[in-house]
Amino acid sequence: MTLLIDMQSAINAALLERLASVPDFGALVVEDEVLRIIDADDDSLPDDLIVVQPGQSEVVEDPGFGSCTEKVSVNIVLMTRRDNFPALLRAGRLGVKVALSEYRRWLGLQGVTRFDWQAETPMPAGDGHSWSCRVMPLQITYTQHLK
Repeated sequence: MTLLIDMQSAINAALLERLASVPDFGALVVEDEVLRIIDADDDSLPDDLIVVQPGQSEVVEDPGFGSCTEKVSVNIVLMTRRDNFPALLRAGRLGVKVALSEYRRWLGLQGVTRFDWQAETPMPAGDGHSWSCRVMPLQITYTQHLK
């Protein structure tokens, strides 16, 4: 019997590992909900971090032959508490793109067929909050084997 790989879990694990190389932000890379971190305002967290927040997934094609093509949306969110957040978030954005640019080919070996960046959203800290963010949505299309 063939061991089934949960592709979404494999993709998230791969993203967490690779994003750890992003300068300044990569010291802490977690899969979590951004609002939970913002609301918690935990002083034990570093001033810069990356949150990988899973989003929607959908079946794109179901050929019925033991596999299907799926698409998952993932938000890569750079977060900082520093005052000079615009420059830091821009540098972090570039670090994420660099960290994942070479990785795209490796993911392709694992069944990933598309890797599409979506429109990004900068978010300065709101009233009463200390975190500024840059949300980098990514859609990843892959083949999920079912048997």
